[in-house]
Amino acid sequence: MPLQLISGPVVEPVSLLEAKAHLRVDIPDDDALISALIVAARMHAETVTRRALIAQSWKLVLDSFPGPTLIGIPWGKPFTLPGHAIILEKSQVRVVTAIQYLDMSGVIQVMPPANYTVDLTSEPCRITPVFGQIWPIPMPQIGAVEVDFSAGYAEPFMADATNGTLSIQGPWFPTQPFVLSNSGGTLPSPLQPATNYWIASVITPGVYTLAATPEGPAITLTDTGSGTNLVGSVPEGIRAWIKIRVGSLYQHREEMAAFDKTGKVMPLPFMDRLLDPYTVVF
Repeated sequence: MPLQLISGPVVEPVSLLEAKAHLRVDIPDDDALISALIVAARMHAETVTRRALIAQSWKLVLDSFPGPTLIGIPWGKPFTLPGHAIILEKSQVRVVTAIQYLDMSGVIQVMPPANYTVDLTSEPCRITPVFGQIWPIPMPQIGAVEVDFSAGYAEPFMADATNGTLSIQGPWFPTQPFVLSNSGGTLPSPLQPATNYWIASVITPGVYTLAATPEGPAITLTDTGSGTNLVGSVPEGIRAWIKIRVGSLYQHREEMAAFDKTGKVMPLPFMDRLLDPYTVVF
């Protein structure tokens, strides 16, 4: 499998509190089970949609660079997947952190970012050399090219009410303006979900103050919020699907289910789909 997960999400898009509210469970007895079902449902959603929901780091391993091509992109077409493009089939890509390859001497080389362009707005994400450049020639050996990237709709953050800052551990920050969201609690006051914010200042790498308008004053935080705070937002349709799937898994704890008065026993089709993330495809 050319795509390899390097580091998975540190939080889930649906919190245990939200899942229990959906299930109408108010005792802690099944907390571990429900937490595991959230992970299973999230992985299934990511596999079906070919997306990363919460920020994750991935590696694409190739035997060689694609191409080359002498014509660049086809003329007159508004959108193409050109033959010399590297395609990252895991959305939503936030940043390509490195492209490296084995040169003809067997030495690992890192391609200068100025020599390639990354289209983060398209799905799937496309990477090509900039105009006037071509891909370097790697050693003719399997696994000679690697592309490291991060993908996800949202990244968790920590708030510091004393200094009014927001800290993010991930390698990327969303294009401004950006929105904030929360799972299982409330955002730090006075921040609001589904509201555009901008970076007011960069205190240190990964530590920021926020503004309500471009180049506006820094927002004063009065608390650190509760639950899981996120920069970015996982679509509500996906979050709703996860909660419904958790409900199905929680209700039917076997792969077969008996239905109403007929006593008919039917297999639950989504059970085998839980193996999809682990299926090797040739």
